[in-house]
Amino acid sequence: MPPSTATCRRAARAREAARGAGRVPLGHENRDETRAYHAYLQNRDQRETAELGARIGAVDDVVKSLEYKQMEDREALDSQMELLQKELGWLKQQVSHVPRASVQGRGKSHGIASHRLLRGKLHRLARGESNKDYVGQRAPVPEWRVPWEVDWPAYEPTEFTHAKVVAQPIWADPPDAAEVDYDYRRSFEQLIVCSPIGRPLNPRGRTGTSGRGLLGKWGPNHAADPIVLRRKPRGPDEAEHDASGVPGGVLFQMVAIMRADSGQWAIPGGMVDDGELVSETLRREFTEEAGAITDVMKQADLEDALDDVFKDGGRQIYRGYVDDPRNTDNSWMETTACLFYVRDEALASRLTLTGGSDALSAKWLDVDGELLKRGAETLYADHKDFVLRALEQEQDYLGTKPLEKKGK
Repeated sequence: MPPSTATCRRAARAREAARGAGRVPLGHENRDETRAYHAYLQNRDQRETAELGARIGAVDDVVKSLEYKQMEDREALDSQMELLQKELGWLKQQVSHVPRASVQGRGKSHGIASHRLLRGKLHRLARGESNKDYVGQRAPVPEWRVPWEVDWPAYEPTEFTHAKVVAQPIWADPPDAAEVDYDYRRSFEQLIVCSPIGRPLNPRGRTGTSGRGLLGKWGPNHAADPIVLRRKPRGPDEAEHDASGVPGGVLFQMVAIMRADSGQWAIPGGMVDDGELVSETLRREFTEEAGAITDVMKQADLEDALDDVFKDGGRQIYRGYVDDPRNTDNSWMETTACLFYVRDEALASRLTLTGGSDALSAKWLDVDGELLKRGAETLYADHKDFVLRALEQEQDYLGTKPLEKKGK
């Protein structure tokens, strides 16, 4: 029996429902429902598009941030590479200036260019704070940035002039460096070069400190250092002195004073007064630093002995820049060092040594291999270099130069 009409209709509706919700019904649907359904689909697409756009924007921001960071890192790396290239170039330049053993001269010229220990040596003490008054008064200066030729726009030295210099003692320059006439102020290093504000520039480069520090003069402050030597006395039953590590193989003694400011042994020198001859300064400073005797008779005997020691004016050993812990960018020490050799032991014994002025004590100090090895720790500033130069340069004068072997 064929199905009824009602049964057929129910089956058709069941098949239509089985096609799934969300599909547009077949047949004669309600047009309002169709429009609403299409609007729903359109809103859904817009919503999904907006969400995708937001995600794309966030990803794009992350990518841009990474690219910016990468660019910053690249700039920092490029800047670091540039600094390293400059440092490498400076190191190569220093290596090119190192003297070869086969060409080291042995001439007796007395200018600063004649000595391998001192010519062009970068100052080290002048960048440190070994002087107690300079503690906290120096900006750090790496070795490769010491020369003024190295561009350093960010360089900011610490301005420091000690209170006793600011008080304007008679030996100090005016506070304004531009008031000084540098045409009449001589430097043993080079012509004095001034900064745009009229301050002279240290010929060996930056120190981390501007102003005058403890020094009174703008530019070079001249000193004189007498190196007084004798052969170390030896008793009749005493063994030969150990002179290993000493040029010439002879053990000498030098007149040395212990400085009150550093506790180091030093040559008994001092500042050259305006209009004073260096020879006068050498004698005066030796007496003030190492011969402060109160007994009138002993003082008179010492003066007679010093007349004999200093009568020939000595032999100039060095004239030029001193790596002194008091130096600044605008004030620095220069000296004239002269050798006085006391051959007569009787004369040497008349030099009654007593610390005076800025000296804690004075004595005949052994110039042995240990002293020359540890000189930077034991002897003040460049004084070890001066003594070593005297022993090397004046072997004929000191009677220590080995005799040349005659050919067979």
